[in-house]
Amino acid sequence: MTTKKSTKTRKSGKRDSVKSLRETVEVLETQVAELTEELEKKSDKNVRLLAEFDNYKRRTQEERTKLFKYAGEELAKAILPILDDLHRTLEADGKGKARTILEGIELIVAKLDKTLEDQGIVPFDSVGQDFNAELHEALMSEESDKGENVILREFEKGYNYNDKILRHAKVVVSKS
Repeated sequence: MTTKKSTKTRKSGKRDSVKSLRETVEVLETQVAELTEELEKKSDKNVRLLAEFDNYKRRTQEERTKLFKYAGEELAKAILPILDDLHRTLEADGKGKARTILEGIELIVAKLDKTLEDQGIVPFDSVGQDFNAELHEALMSEESDKGENVILREFEKGYNYNDKILRHAKVVVSKS
């Protein structure tokens, strides 16, 4: 009889140990699945962070380049009306003392033109050219025998700042 109990005890012990091993395996498989999922989430998060960082670097580099290239744009826009007034003064006829004033203004205009040119701000010619909406702003149109959409007069010069239109030329355009 003792042999029966020991055989029964062995079978029961094997069942218990197999059962506990299966439970342990299930727990471990669950933990592995959870850890794998967590690892994938962190890996995905890291990939996204790297992509965001690369985009950030590219954007800031582009912004920095634009900042340096167009740093004086607002100053240039503020100076242009003064330059226009000086050009209009030069176009007026003067006598006596007025002639010396005009000579002084001519020097100022020449110096200001040179300063703007050194900063990358240059006027572009419009009179006699075909009207281009990207460069010109038509204020009026007049009858002319020069053809359709040819610029007859310029009220204000247009200016380029490096490769950008700083101000459109204000012009009178011909119509047939």
